[in-house]
Amino acid sequence: MAREKILVVDDDLSVGETIKRMLSAAGYRVAVEGDGDKGLERFADESFDLVLTDIMMPAMSGLEFINRLRRDVSTDLPVVVITAHTSFETAVELIRHGAQGFVTKPFTRKELLSTVEEVLRKSAVVKENIKLKGLLPIFEVNKRLLVEHDIDRLLDMVVEESARYTGAELASIMLLDDDGSLMMKAYRTRRSGAGGLDDGSLKVMAGEGFVGRVAEQKEPVVLDSRTETDPQLKEMMRKRNIRSALCLPIVMKDVSLGVLNLINFKRDHPFSHSDLEIATVLCGQAAIAIENARLYKRLSGTYMGIIATLASTIEARDPHTGGHAARMVRYSEAIAREMGVSGRELETIRRAALLHDIGKIGIPDGVLLKKGTFTDEDFAVIKEHPEIGGRILNNMEGLEEVALLVNYHHEHYNGRGYPHGVGGDAIPLGARIIAVADAFEVMTSARPYRRAVSESDAVAELRRMSGTQFDPKVVEAFEMALARMGRFAGRGGKVVSPKGAVHVLTSPKRA
Repeated sequence: MAREKILVVDDDLSVGETIKRMLSAAGYRVAVEGDGDKGLERFADESFDLVLTDIMMPAMSGLEFINRLRRDVSTDLPVVVITAHTSFETAVELIRHGAQGFVTKPFTRKELLSTVEEVLRKSAVVKENIKLKGLLPIFEVNKRLLVEHDIDRLLDMVVEESARYTGAELASIMLLDDDGSLMMKAYRTRRSGAGGLDDGSLKVMAGEGFVGRVAEQKEPVVLDSRTETDPQLKEMMRKRNIRSALCLPIVMKDVSLGVLNLINFKRDHPFSHSDLEIATVLCGQAAIAIENARLYKRLSGTYMGIIATLASTIEARDPHTGGHAARMVRYSEAIAREMGVSGRELETIRRAALLHDIGKIGIPDGVLLKKGTFTDEDFAVIKEHPEIGGRILNNMEGLEEVALLVNYHHEHYNGRGYPHGVGGDAIPLGARIIAVADAFEVMTSARPYRRAVSESDAVAELRRMSGTQFDPKVVEAFEMALARMGRFAGRGGKVVSPKGAVHVLTSPKRA
């Protein structure tokens, strides 16, 4: 296996060639240049692991060469200085300018190799420490990935963090579809315009191109325009102005899920081995997170079937409330979207709206279906249904957040609701939303014992109770949502409900 690549800069080419023979015999790859300018030019097309430079050169001194190297090429490339004498003052000056080692003329092969090996070893330790420190935040990212179940947000997070930790100017994720094609799913760039992508980059068949081959062979590809030997890849990189690229497979249980693409366009910023390792860690965690998100989606579909059955069971007990749960979902979702709720939180509200009255399963028919006025004892039994519903749902894995909203959906904004008597922001937002939707749905739906009120009258009643029974922001959002739905326009309309709370089974009278 080839060892590190070393650049020797010395105006005495015979010395340079002697050093090259010594190092080459030890397995190092060595290039020699006779002055600093030519040495710097080598970095335009090649990369090196260490530089050996003479300190006394006519055209450009060793100190000036080191300064230019640090400014234009790399701040951390190891440098060993060749000098005829190293006084304490000279050594301090050289270290201040970035030298990590010294070889004093005349030197033996053993002295040269010992110095080079020691500087490379220390450089590797420093890089490893930097890499390990850099990986610590990655583990925090991994935690966030593993709890994110929305696939779009998950993929956005992966490309965002990949670009952040590797310095990539462009990051994208392509996932395999059922037809075997790779489709672009998430994309981030710090460049204006498409930057390195064309229409063909949005969809690629597995096995086609280097991206397709990465997905098929499940092995990463590292591209560097300075060292790439494949003429087709070199031409592709030239056309797209790509300086360096990483393409890594996202694999779960030996099954390819897709690829992560990272691209740099700056000539002085190729991807490093540490970048590859960081991206590899992210891809491994992304694979687990993607699989978890897909499993969550499948389980969610199963749960929704169970939930729909439960909701139907509730409504079947009272034929006069048919369609109530479906309307509750529609109204609650409209309010939540108006308030900027999305993703998992929105889905939780939808489920809670569908199941808000599941606790009525535990209420005796003699009370729940009673005609006429409830007694205080009846109402005390009715008031148990939020907690009953919360307990039922809390025992179903994955519905704990839904259970919380169901438990609190009869609380009042002023703290005078039930069963817990909490108010304001102590009531979960989803529960405050469901409370408004429930009141509106009950008021605007006919029952055998009363007529439905108009939507404008129902909105007027919600507005009247805003700040006492209902969260004012939720009421306002509902008005805006209804307007968007073309269901209600204008503010006004007489209040037709009796004074006090809007009765959604919250008083001894029938709702």
